[in-house]
Amino acid sequence: MPLITISRQLGSLGTEITHLLSKEFNCPFLDKESLEEAFGGYGIPRESVERFDEKKPGFWDLFKTDKAHYLHFMKGAILDFTRKGNGIILGRGGQVLLGDLPGVLHVRVIAPMETRKKRIMKRMGCDEQNAERILENSDYERSGFHKFFFGVNWEDLNLYDLVINTGSFSAETSSKLIKSIVESNEFCQSQPETVRKLEDLCLEHEIKTNIIYKEKVIVQFLEVIAEKGSITLRGIVDSNEDLEKCGKIANEAKGVKEVKNEIYYSPITTSYGLHY
Repeated sequence: MPLITISRQLGSLGTEITHLLSKEFNCPFLDKESLEEAFGGYGIPRESVERFDEKKPGFWDLFKTDKAHYLHFMKGAILDFTRKGNGIILGRGGQVLLGDLPGVLHVRVIAPMETRKKRIMKRMGCDEQNAERILENSDYERSGFHKFFFGVNWEDLNLYDLVINTGSFSAETSSKLIKSIVESNEFCQSQPETVRKLEDLCLEHEIKTNIIYKEKVIVQFLEVIAEKGSITLRGIVDSNEDLEKCGKIANEAKGVKEVKNEIYYSPITTSYGLHY
């Protein structure tokens, strides 16, 4: 069950490495196009993907509730993709969203600016000045995307298990290196734990979706924690009816063994309608 996330700079051959690994493992990969398809199934318009996908949102987007909506369903699409088995997640903050999931290899692909410029000039048929502008804008947008949605530094090495500089290695050599790690004993030994933890993450996401987006219960600071079918709910609601409703929704999810409802009732704090 090789699961890999690849974060890449434009011009670093990250996309090419993804395609090579996809063929090598005979597995799918999640990119912008497949994410758009998944979002369509959730009823989210394509414009939302275009506005937020690996971009630093505009000033007015900082004040919209679309952020939580987009992030929630992006995580859902990634979890749905991951639970099917082998797969590669290209960008989309996969290294953050699956950061706590064991048995996932998080790879960052980089290259020197001069190398990236030559590749972009060749690919796009532009001069050096335009190539540099394209690369700087891409780095700015992807860095802003990670900061806005996840509050992390895109370049933080602690987010990754492996960093590959394709100024020194070809896409083919890089893909072979990644393959060797995925097939190593250390990596394979964590896969049973991957399956169990993934079930918990999917259950957490399902319950949160049912509470907020299907039943539209207003819960401030909602937390759903799953541990082998045992669910803990935390947050704040403005009525006892909503408190009991959250517990009932969680109990109805498939695979739930017990629910500890630690949500508490406060008639004032949720009056503004923020839920998470």
